[in-house]
Amino acid sequence: MNLIYKHLNLDRYSISKKTGILIFISPILLTLIIGLLLITKSTRAFTFWLLDENSPIEILTFIFFITGSFFGVWFSFKYKNKLGLFFMTFYLVFSLFLFFIAIEEIAWGQWFFNFETPEEWAKINKQGETTLHNIEGLHGHNENLRLLFGLGGLVGILLGKLSAFKKISVPNVLFSWFFIIFFHSTLDVLTHMDNNNHPMQRISELIEMLIGGSALLYLWLNYRTLIQVSKV
Repeated sequence: MNLIYKHLNLDRYSISKKTGILIFISPILLTLIIGLLLITKSTRAFTFWLLDENSPIEILTFIFFITGSFFGVWFSFKYKNKLGLFFMTFYLVFSLFLFFIAIEEIAWGQWFFNFETPEEWAKINKQGETTLHNIEGLHGHNENLRLLFGLGGLVGILLGKLSAFKKISVPNVLFSWFFIIFFHSTLDVLTHMDNNNHPMQRISELIEMLIGGSALLYLWLNYRTLIQVSKV
């Protein structure tokens, strides 16, 4: 554990060792727990419910994405002078993507307001919802986007070694998050499981939650870096 801590570079974010270790091991523990619950016959139905549409994990995913989007926009404008135009624009675009994903998660408000999907739209949407990612041609290929996000996070960690990209690099402490996202998405792309009752496919909902959580943590940790710089 001390070896892991040594490479997390937590001082840069002014967070405690316990907080850093908790952030690092959280996705590992969550993945193991969900995996064990899925392979255990007595808990499988409950776990499928947790990973179902409009259930706790997907609701938490929405909360992560929508919180990250608003926080990212606020953070970008608050530190626009320290970020500079290029990096400010990067964070703003990133945050707007988070907002778009958040709204897609709740079918553009259809979850909350129960409005009918327009007839023509329902014909081309595999789930009959007002979502874009479920329309014909896109539905069933979201693993490619998850793979790109995971790969982008791993590349972002490497960018931390270049001083020119320090302001947008991914904190080392998020390596476990992006590795799990990338690893699962790679398996998903290679196997392309279309069966919604297959454990691999169901865990995709957990991976989406990890994407939302890692995006929020990415913004929060880099925000804390700028706080440190401001104090100097």
